[in-house]
Amino acid sequence: MTARSLAADRRTSWVPPLPLIGVKFLELRKRRILMIVTTLFTVALPVIWYAIRLIYHASDPAHYASAGEPDAFAAVGTVMDEFGFIIATVLGATAGTGDLTDGMFRHLVSTGRSRLALYLARIPAGLAILLSLAAAGFTVACLVTALAHSPLTVGEVTPSAGAMARSGLWLELDLVIGYTVGLGLGSLMGQRTIPVILLIVLEIIITPRVITAHLPHLINGQRLFVGVAMAQLKPAALAGGTVITPQGGVTAHLPPMPTWALITVVAGWIIGWSAIGAWKMITRDA
Repeated sequence: MTARSLAADRRTSWVPPLPLIGVKFLELRKRRILMIVTTLFTVALPVIWYAIRLIYHASDPAHYASAGEPDAFAAVGTVMDEFGFIIATVLGATAGTGDLTDGMFRHLVSTGRSRLALYLARIPAGLAILLSLAAAGFTVACLVTALAHSPLTVGEVTPSAGAMARSGLWLELDLVIGYTVGLGLGSLMGQRTIPVILLIVLEIIITPRVITAHLPHLINGQRLFVGVAMAQLKPAALAGGTVITPQGGVTAHLPPMPTWALITVVAGWIIGWSAIGAWKMITRDA
């Protein structure tokens, strides 16, 4: 087999090579406005949050609690989750439609590269940016909680290292869901505005209503919403199932789901939307 035939085999393989992932990574990173907004909602958000709390506590410690209080950790984690999910959908939809909006899709197809590989390369490329920034922001929250808390009252417990780690992993999982769903829906619809609007409505309006609704005959249908599964998986350090809505916080009232159902719903949303987006990429006219 010649070197030329080996190169052709790699080009038609559905497994995205590292150089292709690197190209998609650079394409996203070069979108300066998107990167600035992503950084604001992942890294700057907890920094600003805790900076304000530190200033308030330093100016009037009698009336303002320290920045490292457990309730502050839960609040900033929940806010990072809500805004992080939204920015994850924006990043995913942008990754799924960038070639189309830039007029590069026909050129990419003409190179002979596998369309499935072109789609799959977007997943690690976008997540490398999103998850690393979110991890940096969440590390700030963990450090402030561990180092800047005041003596606790009876009944209060500072989140342990294990609880913080579980909270961080839960947050990263939620961002993975937001990104993959945004990527798949953006690829399916061929543009990013409507997918982003639909997913914001799902996250902010529909999911909290589904979690708190009492519909005995439709309970299994309610459990198909990934937000219901994620609310049950939410660690106690992040307020145990509380989600933010425009009207404030609400608590999940649905009966608990078995572990296998939780795994099925979460994996189904990630794999299902990835498959839908890949199918559309493969069947789209060049």
